[in-house]
Amino acid sequence: MAHKTPTSTGRVDGLSGTNLSKAGDYNQRVVLQAIRAKGDVTRLELAKLTGLSHQSVFNICRRLIDEGTISEVGRTSGGRGQPATRVAIKADGAFALGLNIDRDHMTLVLMDLSGEVKYRIYADKHFALPHDVLEFLRISIDDILKKNLIPKSRLIGLGVAIPDRLGGVEVAERPKDYDQWSSFDFLGAAQAALMMPVYRENDATSAAIGEAQFGRGINHTSFVYILISAGLGCGLIINGRSYAGSLTHAGEIGNIPIVLRDGSPGTLWNVVSLYALYVELEKYGIAVDSPDDLSESDQAMQPAIDAWVEMAADAMLQPFLAITYILSPNVHFIGGQLPHFITIKLCDALNIRTAAQEGAIPLTRFEPSTTSKDAAALGAAVLVIQSRLLPRVELLTNDALGRTA
Repeated sequence: MAHKTPTSTGRVDGLSGTNLSKAGDYNQRVVLQAIRAKGDVTRLELAKLTGLSHQSVFNICRRLIDEGTISEVGRTSGGRGQPATRVAIKADGAFALGLNIDRDHMTLVLMDLSGEVKYRIYADKHFALPHDVLEFLRISIDDILKKNLIPKSRLIGLGVAIPDRLGGVEVAERPKDYDQWSSFDFLGAAQAALMMPVYRENDATSAAIGEAQFGRGINHTSFVYILISAGLGCGLIINGRSYAGSLTHAGEIGNIPIVLRDGSPGTLWNVVSLYALYVELEKYGIAVDSPDDLSESDQAMQPAIDAWVEMAADAMLQPFLAITYILSPNVHFIGGQLPHFITIKLCDALNIRTAAQEGAIPLTRFEPSTTSKDAAALGAAVLVIQSRLLPRVELLTNDALGRTA
């Protein structure tokens, strides 16, 4: 399925160029992001959008054309004087890989600069070890190149969306050697094997970025993305930017202590995850080990699924009331590997519970994610494009290197 980068006018809000010296790289990224957001635009319009001088924009556009990331796409007719040339993103100007690794699957996508997914592969594999993932990458990239989907020179990097403490959390059926994820330098190994830059982000944060770029998150400046897969986490988008917190643990909701139904202490992860759902199904005599085994038409499954939904909604209510009151997000999206029909049930159950709590302050609603199971991989690919080509405030610090426009 193809995903296109939306051209909302809101995507350039808060982005402006700078006329400080040694800020050329930042200015180039700002101009490129403005072009991505607007679709096609004249240089004069870019100058107004970014606050840069017309000459600076002209020089930057010339560099971007020479680099192959934008192209001239026609002229604006009407008005006085010579028609103005319009520029737009050149979709095949750059490509990024996005990899999502979890305890029950691997997903790889290849995205072009316009946001279209050119290649996708999903592997339903439980507890893949680092060497398994590296081999999966090698085979997939060989396949991409053999099919001549892209020129290798245009591949600008790999983004990896991976749960924090992947090898350090005890879950059912976890093999003993899985703890090697805690010490293995996967990014270093991937960079050495692929000979390209590799970037890493928490999977829930990546999913939130994916929803912000390709889903209904484009319409919201602040939202929470709840990622339910083998584990549980959430990504935060606040004022249009992902938020990790000072200790980089923002969104680790799976670790929130709760009291389980039997009165014993536990964490939210013990109740809200695919593995917790599988345990509930086992109580009804139904063996499941993959989201693909969960069927809306299988009536035998429905009582177990409904029981899990009620249990999960009960456990999630208080933590998400706290998140709502503290952050006041526009919406809570639920996505990940949880099948869509179960996600709808869970959203409905949570909305019923929050409506019962609602008083003078309106409470945030829960809605299904539109990017769902591919959100983390999409966000990982976006991470590459952001890191390599789009604005980063740290480029303006004293130790940043750049060119003047």
